[in-house]
Amino acid sequence: MAQPQALPAIVKSVLSGDSLLLMGRDASRGPPPEKLISLSGIAAPRMGSKTAADQPYAWASREFLRRQVLGKCVTFISEPPAGAPPAGNRGFGSVCLEDGTSLAVLVAVNGWAKARPGGPEDIVQAANAAEAQGIGLWAPGPSGDAVRDVKYAGSFEPEDLFKRFGSSPQPAIIEQVSNGSVLRVLLLPDFYQITLMLSGIQCGAIRRNEDGTEEAAPFAREARYFVETRLLHRDVQVSLEGMDKNGNLLGTVIHPAGNVSIELVKVGLARVVDWSAQVCPHAPALRQAERTAKEKRLRMWKDYVPPNHGGDMAEYVGRVVEIVSGDTLIVADQAGAEKRVSLSSLRCPRMGREPEPYAVESKELLRKLLIGKKVKVTPEYKRTFAAEGQPSQERTFATVTYNNDRNAATALLAEGLATVNRQGQSEERSSHFETLLETEEAARSAKKGMHSSAPPPKSSVTDLTTPDSRERAKRFLSSLQRQGLQRATVQFILNGARFKLLVGKENCLVTFVCAGVRCPMCTRRDTGVGGEPFGDEALTFARNLCFQRDVDIEVESVDKNGVFMGSLFLGEKGDYSVMLLEAGLAKRQLPAADRSPHAADLARAEDKAKSTGLKDAVPDGQKQVVELELTEICDGAHFYAHVATDSTVAALQEQIAASCGGNGDGGYEPKVGHTCCARFTADNEWYRAKVVSRTATEYTVFFLDYGNSDVVPKSRLKALDASLGPQMVSPQAVECRLAYLIANPPDDGAEGEEAARALSDAAWGKRVFARVEDRDAGVLLVTLLDDATGSVNEDLVSQGLLKVAKKFDKRAAPLVKGLQEKCDAAKTRRLGMWKYGDVDDDDEALDFGMNRVKKQLAAAATAPSSNPWKK
Repeated sequence: MAQPQALPAIVKSVLSGDSLLLMGRDASRGPPPEKLISLSGIAAPRMGSKTAADQPYAWASREFLRRQVLGKCVTFISEPPAGAPPAGNRGFGSVCLEDGTSLAVLVAVNGWAKARPGGPEDIVQAANAAEAQGIGLWAPGPSGDAVRDVKYAGSFEPEDLFKRFGSSPQPAIIEQVSNGSVLRVLLLPDFYQITLMLSGIQCGAIRRNEDGTEEAAPFAREARYFVETRLLHRDVQVSLEGMDKNGNLLGTVIHPAGNVSIELVKVGLARVVDWSAQVCPHAPALRQAERTAKEKRLRMWKDYVPPNHGGDMAEYVGRVVEIVSGDTLIVADQAGAEKRVSLSSLRCPRMGREPEPYAVESKELLRKLLIGKKVKVTPEYKRTFAAEGQPSQERTFATVTYNNDRNAATALLAEGLATVNRQGQSEERSSHFETLLETEEAARSAKKGMHSSAPPPKSSVTDLTTPDSRERAKRFLSSLQRQGLQRATVQFILNGARFKLLVGKENCLVTFVCAGVRCPMCTRRDTGVGGEPFGDEALTFARNLCFQRDVDIEVESVDKNGVFMGSLFLGEKGDYSVMLLEAGLAKRQLPAADRSPHAADLARAEDKAKSTGLKDAVPDGQKQVVELELTEICDGAHFYAHVATDSTVAALQEQIAASCGGNGDGGYEPKVGHTCCARFTADNEWYRAKVVSRTATEYTVFFLDYGNSDVVPKSRLKALDASLGPQMVSPQAVECRLAYLIANPPDDGAEGEEAARALSDAAWGKRVFARVEDRDAGVLLVTLLDDATGSVNEDLVSQGLLKVAKKFDKRAAPLVKGLQEKCDAAKTRRLGMWKYGDVDDDDEALDFGMNRVKKQLAAAATAPSSNPWKK
């Protein structure tokens, strides 16, 4: 009869001195098969249970075999059952180490099992030798000392155990793995048997049915196998870290190879859970491991879609220019672009017409901490919100740090003016989430802010800015004059010299005007009506220096409309009116300026601005340089472009293709001025467009992201998803003009057409660098740089294809002077438009004032262009 073949296996666990759980060596297709083997020929003492004590030396017998073979490679031969087959997947057999040593002989020769009657001769001899030596089971001494005193669950209070051991690591053995994050643990040396839930994580559940079958969540069996093969019956260290509401102990298991919780999360077999992460000291490492698993889409994250989409998630340093609420602010990056940022995993009371309790206090604290300061912004995730009846909005959430990495969110939580937003398990959160939770709990314990039992503070600010408050405002004049120099906070800026101020000592909101100066009117925000030249620049000047800042004021008088007049001071920077005049952004207003206590300073500031030409020119080396790709040429000095390093356009077009794909049904009829999806005639692709005009059968549309126009029937139009509207994703075509230069119409068949072709030759189809000389009503005034000629602007002027504007910002005088010299040389040589002499006319000069520029840009946008100069 053929001998049974020895099969390879690995010892997964040791149940007693003569029983082992073996598993296959190949785990490439998931958890391998298992078999419970009792060693033939020997009988070790039986291990106890909750209802029966150990036999003497049972623990020592198992410990001997466990230390010898756990996790090792062995071979085994199953013996056919002598009678009825054993229940389940168990049986008798012989097991040998890789060197051929029989485990039954090894146990017997060390005295930890008795030989069964009629067993193999070598086992009988080994057991007799051990008995003769008095070792193992035959060691001298009372046998009662060799029986464990196991404290099973129910015989002690878990809370007392937690208080006794605290977070000190305790030696332990893992006796059973219910699922990847729930273990049965034997604490040594006092033999406390506990059920331990791994703090901070959760694996898929496994439920056993009455018929013995199992129902497992996705990847639950893989998680259990992962833990069993590394921890089952292994010597480990266990730290008890807390208890859940049901009295279950929470803790961490540390193996010599590392923290099993972190390893489970790292390979995508467990997720981090908030409810127990707050007691886990390794929670930050767990969060980082989860982020890594999500990025790699491992196992339970295989369908994960990261919310950090877009090319604007890089860390950057900027300056805080506005505090919107306690958890939302606006930061200007180093290029001057303003970005709205919300603090990650934080919720502050909401502002609004009727602010929630502590909303004003949280906003005020953030203002005092950050306004005007340099901060580091680390974007972490994005979310889209859609209020009922409103278009959806995408918000960027980030960690904002200041003053050597102090976290703004932590500062708010420490004062009890915010709470941690506990998102769903599948959602992103702050990388400092545990620190935020700890800070919130400390504020709650100290009963600070909104955690206090006292009623919330009530705002009692007297609003003197409303039309019906004129008479009341006049009654405040004597009190404000009597106070002299007093502190106020700029709440709103109406123009460069007109503000709404909160006067702290009087607790009133007032409209305040700098006496003796007049700023040009800025563009109306509500109607979009253009203002006077330099009005918007003055508004920007005021916003950069004053908005939401603490200032000092001296009140001199009040007018019939309840508007207070006086002087405003910016700390060490001095009188704001003087600064405004020196910058050339205001004029003295007589005789009010002469009546001012600071009349001499105002006069000197205005004289200085006049003598220096309003403002000093900015050196070229300090101006912003951007890399552009032209998308549309309107004429020889006017074009649209994309920022070459920005990936937003490509991502946006993918979203538009998914949203607007297919053919239009012809039933959509947008009104003039509405934004929609339009199918471009040249390539049949869908793009965002604005309806410029319409007839009975056709629509003229302007493509927001490319700057060109087209005439299409309504069958080539579709409604645009609100999440893709220009208020959510700004138009990607950057409108540019060659700074202070004028081109003839491109369809004149002469120099205008030639200028457009020359601009195309110099810049179309390539990346070009543009130096931003100025901005006017959203249009970049640029100098295109060329490696060969130095400046495309100067080259086109030198060829007589462009002429120089007669009206310009005086600070641009050095630049315009150089262009005019090139233009004069072209006139002398009778080049281009100057071939018939000086054809310049004052009526043709471009007025770079805001109103006229807007009219010209609007006219250019409404005219469809076939772009004949594109190559």
